[in-house]
Amino acid sequence: MRLFCVIVLVSGFSVSAQQLQDSIPLRLTEAWEYAAQYSKEIKLKQLEEKIGAEDVLDAKNQRLPELSTHASYGKLSNIPVFTNGIREKANFIPLEDHSTYGAGVEAYFNIYNGGKTNIHIDQAKTKQRLINYLAEESRDQIKYEVASAYLSLQRGLLFEKLIAKNIYSNQELLDQITKLYENGVVLKSDLLRAKLQLSKQQTQLLEVTNNAKLAHQHLNILMGFSEETPVKPIDTVKVELIQEDQDYAYYLNEAKSAPLSKAAETQVTLSELEEQDLKAGKLPKLGLFGEYMYSYPQIRLYPYETAPYLLGIVGIRASYDISALYNDKHKELAAALEVERQEVEKQQVDDDLRKGIKAAYQDYHEDLQNIEVALMSIEQAEENYRIVRQTYFNQLSLLTDLLDADNQLLQARFELVNSKIAARLHYYQLLKITGNL
Repeated sequence: MRLFCVIVLVSGFSVSAQQLQDSIPLRLTEAWEYAAQYSKEIKLKQLEEKIGAEDVLDAKNQRLPELSTHASYGKLSNIPVFTNGIREKANFIPLEDHSTYGAGVEAYFNIYNGGKTNIHIDQAKTKQRLINYLAEESRDQIKYEVASAYLSLQRGLLFEKLIAKNIYSNQELLDQITKLYENGVVLKSDLLRAKLQLSKQQTQLLEVTNNAKLAHQHLNILMGFSEETPVKPIDTVKVELIQEDQDYAYYLNEAKSAPLSKAAETQVTLSELEEQDLKAGKLPKLGLFGEYMYSYPQIRLYPYETAPYLLGIVGIRASYDISALYNDKHKELAAALEVERQEVEKQQVDDDLRKGIKAAYQDYHEDLQNIEVALMSIEQAEENYRIVRQTYFNQLSLLTDLLDADNQLLQARFELVNSKIAARLHYYQLLKITGNL
């Protein structure tokens, strides 16, 4: 009963047994599912993917003929004719009807424009692939953040249990020292040191609990829960062992298909398409056109008539932009340099991926070694604490020795939890970098 009271009064995290019972049991895989469904960042990426798909369809629509209609209505003025020069008074040609109106339909079908239509379609498809890769990277990043928050909360709760258990033990020690002090067996300094040790651990419990609250808030936000929703991690703090055939070279090979590597490669392709688009602008254009119009009056062909008329025209149109030969010169040079820049950036991304894999891989194996060391440290610290506690009550050692032994035992248990949590987090980091999370 005393242990429960310590948790309630000191931590403020587990307020009541009812709240503990009402907490939602949560596995990490379930947390990932909630985040995939409710994460705002993932929703933004999904909308971007839909926009990219529409841009591809829009680019394909450029192959369709261009159709337009027009209509007009206006009033004509009398026409001045300067028979004796513009300095002399003009004679006006009177018009019987000053009205003019017309309507028509125009069409143009592109036959050849230097391949710009196909280039634009390829650009839209490549941009869509880039968006997909970035969305995949964002999903992996969200999963990694969820794992980090989940493990931080799990670590905080485990630390709470360890400290609460230690507080309970030190409370019993303080009760025993108080009785010894009342009987004149120990000095008042021992009593004060025992009280100070208990106060420090209660403060430490409060700090651990506050950190757990922050991790709890972060996790809930990532999953789309309200901040107050109580969740309880139920995964065991076990370490996923890397298989024997999955060495450093294996993860380097996996990184070739990582979203960031693919995104960088796609950026190179986009810059190359931009360069092709500029070069295509210097090629001739060829297309079919047609026009059918109804107009009044007939002043387009001679002889003129004050009557409405219909006119249809079909033919082939060719054009060539001569100014593109000199206007786009520096644009093409800049586009070529952009291709080179993107290729260098792709190399830099691959270098960063290799560095990240190397660091995560080594950190993971260091964590495994730290787990083994922590287990031995706990065994040694427990035996040391047992011996020092026994010698203290036999008045063969000082209270400071006992308190140091107690701190060492608690620290060894902390290091074991930290090493297990770190190993899992570095394992997830390795999967994230390679795009396998």
